[in-house]
Amino acid sequence: MLCLDDFQVLSTPLSQEVLHHLPVPASVNFYVFSHDGLSPIAQDRRGEKGLEALASPVSIEPRLQGNRLIVPLRLPSAEVVAVEISEVDPPLLRRMAPSWLRELQEILLKRFATLRLVYIDPESQMYNRRAATVFLQEAAEGNRGCFYLLQVLFQRRTATATFLKNKEIADLLPALTQGLCFSFGYGVFGVFRREQNREQALKTCHYLQRQLKREGMHKVQIGFSLALLSAAEQEERFDRLWQALAMAEKRGPFGLCDIDSAMIEGCHPFPRVTTDLYRSIRTFSRSRNGFSLAVLLFHHEACEPVFETPWLDAILEGRAGRLGQEGRHLLLHVYGAEEQDVRQTIGAIDKACTQRLGAGVVSIGIASWPFLDCSKRDVVDNCLKALLHGSFLGPGSVVFFDHLSLNVSGDAFFEEGDYRSAIREYRRGLQLRPGDVNLLNSLGVALVECNQERKAAACFREVLTSEPGNSMALTNLGNVLHTLGEKTAALDCYERALRECAETDAGKQELFLSTSKLYTDLGLHDKAASLLERWRAVVGNGRDFRLFRLLGQNCMEIGRAEEAMQACQRALQLFPQDSISLSILGLLYVEHGQGIDVGLSLCRKALELDTLNPDHWLRLSRALLHAGDPAGALSAIRRCLGLRYGHIEGVLQLGRVYQSLGKARRAEKCFRRVLNRNDCTDRQAERARACVAALSTAQAA
Repeated sequence: MLCLDDFQVLSTPLSQEVLHHLPVPASVNFYVFSHDGLSPIAQDRRGEKGLEALASPVSIEPRLQGNRLIVPLRLPSAEVVAVEISEVDPPLLRRMAPSWLRELQEILLKRFATLRLVYIDPESQMYNRRAATVFLQEAAEGNRGCFYLLQVLFQRRTATATFLKNKEIADLLPALTQGLCFSFGYGVFGVFRREQNREQALKTCHYLQRQLKREGMHKVQIGFSLALLSAAEQEERFDRLWQALAMAEKRGPFGLCDIDSAMIEGCHPFPRVTTDLYRSIRTFSRSRNGFSLAVLLFHHEACEPVFETPWLDAILEGRAGRLGQEGRHLLLHVYGAEEQDVRQTIGAIDKACTQRLGAGVVSIGIASWPFLDCSKRDVVDNCLKALLHGSFLGPGSVVFFDHLSLNVSGDAFFEEGDYRSAIREYRRGLQLRPGDVNLLNSLGVALVECNQERKAAACFREVLTSEPGNSMALTNLGNVLHTLGEKTAALDCYERALRECAETDAGKQELFLSTSKLYTDLGLHDKAASLLERWRAVVGNGRDFRLFRLLGQNCMEIGRAEEAMQACQRALQLFPQDSISLSILGLLYVEHGQGIDVGLSLCRKALELDTLNPDHWLRLSRALLHAGDPAGALSAIRRCLGLRYGHIEGVLQLGRVYQSLGKARRAEKCFRRVLNRNDCTDRQAERARACVAALSTAQAA
């Protein structure tokens, strides 16, 4: 179905289609009608700002506006797009018959809809690779932003399950990103968003990985590029995006790579120095059994000439020797074999530089060899990591590379999505400071990102041994235990973390979601609903469809039907393809008199989106039984139990269906089967006992 995004992604082929139907050469641009006139869908190629004088249309008749022909097109979404045709001889424009213009209007709508199909992936209904190529070739100044290339991997036993999961991801991505989404096939997707800077792009990457991991993804690797170049350079940019994805794959199951950072010198948090400088270091250190290096960072460009001044040589004389310089970094070999001598030397250099240049002008990072498992080549990198550590302390800091520097560098690698390097840094830090809480927590989180949950759990438990109330460790351990299927232990961790977290804690919203979802799984619907209400009261949560989906599910279970329907409707406004909310809403409509036909259609639409979800079949069975179709209900519940044999709610529903069919002995067998289950919740056991009692009463009568 033709939509507004098509005129942004496919502006070039759509413009060519317009030109094909015009009798003369012209310039074509697309605009959208808004409350304050016309707004450009994409940047006008001539650099003009738009048609400020044109107001929203009373009708959609083609018409002349000055020397421009405006052809409005009403899309199936009821939005109106204006095709602007200009740079045509004005007398010729005026001779165009109104009937011909109306015919052109109809032709363009049909041709645009047909042309669009060439650029759409038929399975996911996303834009395909051809559309991405066209879009990137035209993504110049008018479309600046960030393009993400994602690879998602998951484990499914059947081809049908794999197909449905891919379709679910394709439906979910537009809701999560609010951007332009593309499908490349084989679990690779593209997303374009108008990010303003690299920090926003990294936040988007981490958000996408977190959300998709909740949906059962075992790997979510992302390569991205923020700086979209001119049209002539876009083909190269597209190739580099694939290089970024390849680098992200090497960094772990949830690896990230910013190709601009990886390929442009100086973008990394602690960039490597040039090959020539490494060569000089290798020559210097070849025959040495131990040495110390220091990197002096001059914070002002005006200080660069200082490198060659005699007074700097006077400061360094007898204390340190030059090994090279790069930009505002000066690399020194610090004289002295003992740590105390090195510290005294650095103190003297720092004092002299401060007296000469002023406070806060020069920062110093120092590292030595031998050091743990680091090579001689690593020492200069360790100096740069010490400088990164010092950047948190302020200009003019002096930092000797230690466990805190390793924590900082590990965090930097983690933020970049290079989780394997982050694990290496945290483990080195723990060699220097065993039992450090921050390092253990960070190591555990990085291990989780590499799907090493049991090793991560050991880290979090070690933290809790020394700090039983550490909310971060409690939350992380709860997440790991939940992943491992230890739900009761996970819930205990979540509840303890909720008591420890302040209401303003940034991580508390994630904790609300995890805890309320676990309450729901364990049948503690009252607690779940109460917690979800607390979550909804937090500012900024009005656009999380999961909140409203869970709220609808739990309100339905505790008999708050009106609130449940409102919550599901809100979830579907945010994510129209949410099959769970569709299924719940359909059942609510049937059971509470809002329309049996509509309710059943919603239940069936949910199954079209995900036919392998046993809960969808359970809700359809309940709806059919309530609608007076026990045979259909029996067929549906058998499909549910075929997908999950031990589904407790499904067995209860099977008993109710048998009861409605007059098969009391089979019904009782189902109810007693529920009562004999160890994982049966109190609410489920209560309902099963009530059903057994009702059967006994009926038999006695």
